[in-house]
Amino acid sequence: MDANTNPIELCGTVAAVIYQNEENGYTVLKLDVDDGSQTMVVGCIPYAVPGESMIVTGSWMTHPVHGQQFKAEFAERTMPETADAIYAYLAGRAVHGIGPATASLLVSRFGADTLNVLEYEPEKLTAIKGISLSKAKTMSANFRRQAGMRRLIEFLASANIRPVIALRMYQYYGDEALQLVQDNPYILVSDAIGATFQEADALALGHGFDDQSAERVAAATLYELAYNAIRGHCFISYRNLLAATSQLSGVPDELVAQSVDTLVESGELVRERVAGLALRMHELFERSETPRAVRGPKCRRCSLADSCLPGAFDHDAVAYWKEAGFEKASQHALCDEP
Repeated sequence: MDANTNPIELCGTVAAVIYQNEENGYTVLKLDVDDGSQTMVVGCIPYAVPGESMIVTGSWMTHPVHGQQFKAEFAERTMPETADAIYAYLAGRAVHGIGPATASLLVSRFGADTLNVLEYEPEKLTAIKGISLSKAKTMSANFRRQAGMRRLIEFLASANIRPVIALRMYQYYGDEALQLVQDNPYILVSDAIGATFQEADALALGHGFDDQSAERVAAATLYELAYNAIRGHCFISYRNLLAATSQLSGVPDELVAQSVDTLVESGELVRERVAGLALRMHELFERSETPRAVRGPKCRRCSLADSCLPGAFDHDAVAYWKEAGFEKASQHALCDEP
């Protein structure tokens, strides 16, 4: 959304889901807007189903083929509450194992209380002919998973965190995702999830986290290292890391230094003194000479382990490495300056 454009809100009920990508959550749906109109909505809206109510925030756009559409940046979603809306929701196969026929039986018996029974009292479902206790528990588990994803999206939306972050979090951690992010919002900054430090920080501080907590300082430290890594740097000097992290988080250098020590002890960071090493490497490179590799205890923690082991023990020439190249290092590294 353009920063200069005021966001627009549309309130309505999902009439139909035209397309949905389960990997990234991209969805195309028809929304019956509360003003009586119907519009096409596109955006990251994971697990959208007919019958659910939502408030989408975004802007209008014109697709060259499909015409005017509403591009949703955020979607505030609520579960259906009336019997008719619950039937439309379940009949749309929102819950694996429940189709139109089963939805009709459930709503006929439990009415507006159907979803509460499905989530919290699945044994009551066995009162319906054809639903065994095993099947009831399976349907309940499927619904709880879907409800868990929605609650995760709602929790992250409180800090305007993108829905795709919620989707990645759920895909990676499953049913434990919501509890994990509530315990430590900075988990969102990990490589697997991909949120920015600023996004996680807004969520954490908004829910009462101490601005000098160990979790916050560690997240800021790792974020600075990752920021430099994706820009081609193999390491960052200790002094520069302290300064950059302190500027990002607003905490004193001393706290950052403590965080670095902890991360080094846990193995998440590798700290080495590298003064003079770069010059020596260039000299060897110019002579096309590679010293015989010696396996040591630190090899398993090295960021280049996947690239050089065991190949480093079978090749002597720099020419080999020139041709083979190196893949992106996956482990964060820093150095102590002399």
